[in-house]
Amino acid sequence: MLLFGHIGITAGVVKACDTLVSMSRPDNSYEPGSNSRFGIVIRKQRLRLHHLLSGIKGRIGSIDYRIVLLGSLLPDIIDKPLWLLAVGYIAPSGRGYAHTLLFNLALFICGLILIRYRKSWLLIISLCSFMHLIFDQIWNSPVVLLWPLLGPLPEKETTGWLFNIIQALFSYPSVYIPEIIGLIIVLLFAYRLIIRRSFISFIRSGAV
Repeated sequence: MLLFGHIGITAGVVKACDTLVSMSRPDNSYEPGSNSRFGIVIRKQRLRLHHLLSGIKGRIGSIDYRIVLLGSLLPDIIDKPLWLLAVGYIAPSGRGYAHTLLFNLALFICGLILIRYRKSWLLIISLCSFMHLIFDQIWNSPVVLLWPLLGPLPEKETTGWLFNIIQALFSYPSVYIPEIIGLIIVLLFAYRLIIRRSFISFIRSGAV
């Protein structure tokens, strides 16, 4: 997955989750059999879920989609320059340290610590970075995912990378389909900002 696949799909998933959490309400509607033991248990579970989602929303607050975009590309922002700017033609591949479970777990734990002080930016970055690993199907590279348990990071030639990306973009459905979906989502976000005349608000606060 390349640029639009990561930023578009990640932003779309975050927006969908944020909307669902914001729309959640305690279910007080009456249903036949709701006074039975099973019905009471279901109502209690729904109420607990509502309180949980409300608590999460209260801690995170409004989503800054500038942070979402940063987190969606963070592993590549870190690893790709380290690979492309490496001395020599062979270096640790573009899926390196920031694509590892160790790095992302450390990021997530730090985010959980900060969220206690109602600072959610690092937690959002870590969750979006985890989504990056999922979209990259990083489990297919266990040496990278579980580094350093399975040995050093794999190496890859730094030459011809642009040609390989262009070839993949026009040859493999697993590459160009997510890019098309991501681009559509990005255009929908842009259309929303245009209609609401909120580009300045997005630039200042990341609100969508």
